[in-house]
Amino acid sequence: MDRSRSDSQYFLRRAAEERAAAKRAGDPRARQSHLDLAERYADAARTMAEAIELVDADPSQITSAPILQPEFRILP
Repeated sequence: MDRSRSDSQYFLRRAAEERAAAKRAGDPRARQSHLDLAERYADAARTMAEAIELVDADPSQITSAPILQPEFRILP
């Protein structure tokens, strides 16, 4: 599996984990924070999936521009 697909799966997993944390949260503010994070991770996963589809369809579309927002950089 290539790195982009692995990153996309990571974001999907984190979104699910944040939704689960929201269900467990006793404080409404904490619940909302988890839901906000879940949505951001889901958005990142969608962005990655769209980029993968684009490149799979037309490899000439590969650029050096970052796909993800800076707050979602994956650390080594």
